Amino acid sequence: MGFKMPHITVIIGVVCMGVALLFQIVGVATAGWLTQNTVGYGLWSVCDDNGNCVDYTIIPDWFDAVRTFGILGLLVIIGAVVVGVLIMFMENQHLALIAAVISFVAAVCLLIEFAVFAGEHEEIFGSTLDYGYSFALTIVAFLLCLAGGVCFFLPKVLG
Repeated sequence: MGFKMPHITVIIGVVCMGVALLFQIVGVATAGWLTQNTVGYGLWSVCDDNGNCVDYTIIPDWFDAVRTFGILGLLVIIGAVVVGVLIMFMENQHLALIAAVISFVAAVCLLIEFAVFAGEHEEIFGSTLDYGYSFALTIVAFLLCLAGGVCFFLPKVLG
């Protein structure tokens, strides 16, 4: 079981999914989904510029859904990275297709995460806040998951 040089698009897919993983970790973990002056609102807490954070105590069901799909997306991205790396060591033709499907599933999870947040955030945060870097990183992770899925799928199409 030695290293096999995979199709270049598979390598690009692994890189896309690796960067998506990094962005999703930062997006889920940080308090930058919404910002107002020196306060950042995340999925888990509200923090000011001095590093003082307060956890949410009561949250609506849709907010739990955002958290759930964020974590689920993170775990699915890890799966896509693992399968992508396995492609480099195994000659199984189906692994690229599996990696593509996993990447698209991750993209759907992230789409649900940020779409629900965008549609519902005014319920608890109001309409005077701006979207922050954590929200943007999750959208970029979504786009990278789509790109990674396409890259994993291309060797099947190109032969």
